[in-house]
Amino acid sequence: MTGRKWVVHDRYGNEIYMTEERWKHSLEHEDMEEYLLEHILLTLKTGRRKQEALDPSKYRYSKAFDDLPAGNEYVVVVVKFGILFDSMGQLRSNNFVLTAYTV
Repeated sequence: MTGRKWVVHDRYGNEIYMTEERWKHSLEHEDMEEYLLEHILLTLKTGRRKQEALDPSKYRYSKAFDDLPAGNEYVVVVVKFGILFDSMGQLRSNNFVLTAYTV
């Protein structure tokens, strides 16, 4: 994989990563600004988490911030939870950011 990758742990101890490609995808939302990277990572670390009803492998993390663009109060980060076999043949978690936006 090329590009940067940010890794954090949520308040439940789950490792979650966001690739540079997913970061750039999040920037495509018109209300996202580059300075919000720290907001996304903090949302993953300390935000509220809700499991999606139609796809139980997806979770939405949300956290309120005072300094978001006008009309927005929350950062929302959608994470896909999964598992995979690593190069040693061991199962490991594969939890990654799909997208992020403000509401």
